[in-house]
Amino acid sequence: MTSRDAILTAIRTVRPAPVARPDVGARVAAFEPFSHPVSRFVEAAEAAAACVVRGRRDELGELLAAAYPALGRNVSVLSALDPAAPPPLPHSFADTDVFVCEGVLGVAENGAVWLPLSRLRYRSALFLATNVIVVLDSEAIVDTLHHAYARIDVSEDDYGVFVAGPSKTADIEQSLVIGAHGPKSLTLVLLEPGNARIVDAAASSVRDASLRPTSS
Repeated sequence: MTSRDAILTAIRTVRPAPVARPDVGARVAAFEPFSHPVSRFVEAAEAAAACVVRGRRDELGELLAAAYPALGRNVSVLSALDPAAPPPLPHSFADTDVFVCEGVLGVAENGAVWLPLSRLRYRSALFLATNVIVVLDSEAIVDTLHHAYARIDVSEDDYGVFVAGPSKTADIEQSLVIGAHGPKSLTLVLLEPGNARIVDAAASSVRDASLRPTSS
């Protein structure tokens, strides 16, 4: 017997017995639901350094305008898209002060929000903007990521991302840095029940009417 055969034989001898694949669906079904998922979502989002604002649909314009007053360029995808306008280049959002978009659902356990490309419209704006506002219907909050993936179809969009709080890293010397790789702040606007649909007029105060592509 060669040394190789001896080593492999010894490994096979101590190999543990096979373990059956866990039934994830059954485990998730056994989870105890949160008694107050919205409150848990707010708590988790704030722990992730997000700011949470709550209000009604008819207050949306005022809530958005008050979140970041007196800032420069505001880009909102809540407004209607001009079909005649050429698509902006990705790097044209580098000077965006506030980017406003709408989330599909929120996750109570970690304060994350699902943002597919169909809601973002401009993928680069989410990461190049200094500040981001995400509008979310409070009825669209699920308990866990397991429940979130059961609700979304990742094949519907070419891109999607879960976002929880602003950009942050602590890779160097365990020192937390906010905004190192993206937005410096994230504000979540939670709409009360019955406010799932967002009308264009509600976002007029933060609409970027001069959005134009820039030359490369």
